[in-house]
Amino acid sequence: MPAPPFPPPVTAAPPDAAPAGPPVARTDDVAGDPYRWMEGTDNPERDAWLRAQGEYAAAELAKLPGSDKLRARVTELGLGVGAVFDVSRAGDRIFYNATPAGAELARLMVRDKAGDRVLVDPEALATSGTHYSLHAYSPSPDGKLVAYVISPGGSEIGTLHVLDAATGKDLPDAVEPIWGQGAASWLPDGKSFFYTQLVPVPHGDALANQVAKLHVLGTPAASDVEILPRNATTTLALAPNEWPGLWAPPGTGAVLTFVGGAHSEQRISVAKLSELDRSGAGKTPWRTVSTYADGVEAAVVHGDRIYVQSYAGAPNRRVLSVPLAHPDLAKARVEIPESPDASLSGIWLARDALYVLRRDNGHATILRWPWAGKPEPLALPFEAWAPDLASDPLRDGLVFQLEGWLAPGSYFAYDAKTRKVAPIGLASTATGDFSSLAVDELEATSADGTKVPLTVIHAKDVVRDRARPTVIYAYGAYGSSESPGFSATRLAWIERGGVIAIAHVRGGGERGRRWQDDGSHDKKMNGIHDVIACANELVARGYTSPAKLAVAGRSMGGLLIGRVITEQPDLFAAANVGVGFVNPSRLAVAENGPNQIAELGDPATEAGARDLAAMDPYLHVTHTAYPATIFTVGLHDHRVAPWMTAKMAARMLASSTAKRPILVRLDVDAGHGPGSMRVQKFAELADVWSFFLAAFGDPELSPKT
Repeated sequence: MPAPPFPPPVTAAPPDAAPAGPPVARTDDVAGDPYRWMEGTDNPERDAWLRAQGEYAAAELAKLPGSDKLRARVTELGLGVGAVFDVSRAGDRIFYNATPAGAELARLMVRDKAGDRVLVDPEALATSGTHYSLHAYSPSPDGKLVAYVISPGGSEIGTLHVLDAATGKDLPDAVEPIWGQGAASWLPDGKSFFYTQLVPVPHGDALANQVAKLHVLGTPAASDVEILPRNATTTLALAPNEWPGLWAPPGTGAVLTFVGGAHSEQRISVAKLSELDRSGAGKTPWRTVSTYADGVEAAVVHGDRIYVQSYAGAPNRRVLSVPLAHPDLAKARVEIPESPDASLSGIWLARDALYVLRRDNGHATILRWPWAGKPEPLALPFEAWAPDLASDPLRDGLVFQLEGWLAPGSYFAYDAKTRKVAPIGLASTATGDFSSLAVDELEATSADGTKVPLTVIHAKDVVRDRARPTVIYAYGAYGSSESPGFSATRLAWIERGGVIAIAHVRGGGERGRRWQDDGSHDKKMNGIHDVIACANELVARGYTSPAKLAVAGRSMGGLLIGRVITEQPDLFAAANVGVGFVNPSRLAVAENGPNQIAELGDPATEAGARDLAAMDPYLHVTHTAYPATIFTVGLHDHRVAPWMTAKMAARMLASSTAKRPILVRLDVDAGHGPGSMRVQKFAELADVWSFFLAAFGDPELSPKT
């Protein structure tokens, strides 16, 4: 449907007038968009307005008398968690990330014959008010070295370092700038690695035109050559919004390219490692394994065959294989057929077998497929989800994590010889008592009749009196599933008689690829209608009422929530749009924006522009009564342009006819969120919840003035 016309511009108050409310944004009608002046990566006026909004929001939140108490409880529960995650195996070592109880940031740890040791503690690197965060890491095949990425201020753009796992000391090698998710990919020799490097452009998209290079230890980074150069002579041309990566699986003599972006499909090619052109001329004779149309999302190599995970012709996905020498998917062999009831979620390569993760009614099934034999399920110790799996192509077995809505994650190992699963002594812990909580797994009926899964977490003795303070969380993008996962801070909300609901809307991956496709592009509004259906289901079942109901989402989930409150604002008392992608019609000029075309649509086409306009929250702000809304944003966000939040907030402030607050909570030492300290995350969560409770009329959170 077409976007509604913009409301009349609002004229800013004269400089000598005392502001009666939040700072008013000036309007400058360009192409019918009064706030287009806010766009751009380097915009001092916009940033000044955001800072002023942040100061105003902080002052307003400080007026909520019970907010300090709630923040203290959220922080107590959050810092009481000792988190263990992101495990990997290499040589005779296990590497993992850990955030001990009381710590602010994750540390890189190693377990070997000497016990468990800290390799990298980013808290020790903090300088003059700026914190540093640990991101991706990658051990060499023999486990002797580790490459890791550190970035400042939550920016996720940092430096790749290499350390000795035995001593914990850094080698002289360092490469920058690197995106935080860009782990090094070691060559089998353990003396060199591939990496993907950002190419900074002043005032441009920091995530565009990335290059894949090769670094040899002990040589200057300036001499590293591009293996996939972006020029016309290369045999593997790259678009600006494609992210290239390389992998040389040990013991195969092969090297693979993985080209993708903000979508699961990957363009994959293969060549002999001995034929890799290391001159920078891009003359490697690559053979195509898959194009985006083939729906290949992962690939591993064993022996003389490539095994791929694909959804093409199989919405619940299957595993295919092709010869390394002639990787023709049209002649692929079906290794593991599609399951009609469970969606395949990933494949992991070990020496003894291929391990396959499936999602069955929200819970994990792990299959072991021996190279000679039939797939068989592992006997898991309890019903849960498996958010993290780790294998080593040079070793047998699998390490995996199990986690539930009310159970912190614990790691287990499968021994291929004994065929038994046993804990390995790595587990997250929490200090809160969650035995009094219960989980309801429900369904809501969306506008088109589709049944939408809805998880509701509450106290066992909750009274369905339509008065429970309730928050609905939703994301619904990229096929990312809202899987059973533990969060200790939820207890702070539930202790106040509250209810937490998770809407598993279309656009996510809860029910396979078809579920994802039914919530993207021209079908994006399905996800918005799914959230509304879940809200109505909670009201119908007596958990809450619109006067006690809030809705929240982050990033692409911010698009979802922004569009929900413009579609049906009277259904909610409050909303939180966190680092939201709330002006998708302008993605072509946003940092990391063109990378979202595969998920949302192409504004350069008539159909794409129409779809983007229909889903664009900013374009659908009109003169109406909106719920109390708190926007949260980090000044150093490179994933979602902060100006999207600024534009949406400015327009809502100028348009809402309700006497309800609209705040912009700004964190000047944060980005999109992954690099933030825990205390930052807990403070933001407590502020959002305090804001919600005030909007619900909670007497403990009613403003002093």
